[in-house]
Amino acid sequence: MVFFLCASLFICSQFHRVSNAVIALDLSRDLGISAESLGALTAAFFYSFAAMQIPLAMFLDRVGGRASMGFLSLLGSAGVVGFSLAGSMEEAFLARILVGVGMAGNLMGSLKLISNWFPPEQFATLSGVLMALGTLGNMLAATPLALLNEAAGWRNGIRITGLVTAALAVAFLLLVREAPAHIRMQGRGEGISLFAEVRHLLRLKEYWLISQGTFFRYGTFVAIQGLWAGPYLLEVLKVPPIVAGNLLLMLNLGVVVGSPLGGLLSDRLIGSRKKVVLMGLAGMGFCLLALAMGWCGAGTFCVGAFFLALGVASSFGQVMYAHIKEMLPSSMTGMALTGINLFTMLGAAAFLQGMGWVVDRWATGPGPSAQGYHTAFFVAFGGVMLGLILYSFTRDAPRH
Repeated sequence: MVFFLCASLFICSQFHRVSNAVIALDLSRDLGISAESLGALTAAFFYSFAAMQIPLAMFLDRVGGRASMGFLSLLGSAGVVGFSLAGSMEEAFLARILVGVGMAGNLMGSLKLISNWFPPEQFATLSGVLMALGTLGNMLAATPLALLNEAAGWRNGIRITGLVTAALAVAFLLLVREAPAHIRMQGRGEGISLFAEVRHLLRLKEYWLISQGTFFRYGTFVAIQGLWAGPYLLEVLKVPPIVAGNLLLMLNLGVVVGSPLGGLLSDRLIGSRKKVVLMGLAGMGFCLLALAMGWCGAGTFCVGAFFLALGVASSFGQVMYAHIKEMLPSSMTGMALTGINLFTMLGAAAFLQGMGWVVDRWATGPGPSAQGYHTAFFVAFGGVMLGLILYSFTRDAPRH
């Protein structure tokens, strides 16, 4: 029950963070915004999400995952409804900030609760399963949202998803406990001080190396999955909206396959956090280079295959959470997870906005062009390769 309800709220978070991809052209038309502004609007979610990781670290270890997730999700659902009512770029931007704040605790809170309820040796596998289930949110934001958009319009469709999120948050607060009854959790204010925890984290070399890895890994992937893949398919490859939604589903299917696979490889088959992450970054680099060089042309089957592979490779990066968690005391689980998740969300915001800037600046005509998108994909490739090189200097986590 705990795992299922955690997954349901994480699904909501995944849906809301990438829902702009399918409705991007409608947003641009209704709000009268450019590609760069569309990137900034989508990035607003991630900037506020990232900013929340700092107080969230304290909330998770002292207030708990249940309260953090439940009440923040209610706040986020209000932001979703507000976004559906926005009449200007400014109103939509503020609403997306609120959505980001509200969804900020759903992954880290889930991981905190998993660490409370399940044995440590199952953490990477269960977090991989959680990531795979969360991808249902990405899938719902692809073809199903495209169909809902055509049937009811983007405003009504987004409003409905906000109400569903609110209902799930209420159920979560009513049904979930922080930990099994026989487990005594470390109380509020017990153990080392917050200042000492932060100092310990910031002095750890692996914190910075893992953080930059997740910055480039997640930043590049979610910028493509959550926004720029949609306009690229529609404007450059000229595919119909439903076909574009199906191709976006391939990215998500890759995550569904890769997330539990990465956890299984890390926990049991390879027994190394570091090696699995490096494999994923290398695979991402190859796929991004293929997109940047336009190896597929307009072939949708080829694009779909690379999207699938990109999703699998990127999902191996979820092992980074287990990597940092095992470098620190169990009492610092919340601090460890939110510490690197701060850079995860900053990467998403930076690449969403940065790739929009590249698409606009490298356009060969009055609107976005193939050259602009290919250049943006090449920037993403460079970022992932830098992340791979730096990550290779980390120590592996202790054998578990």
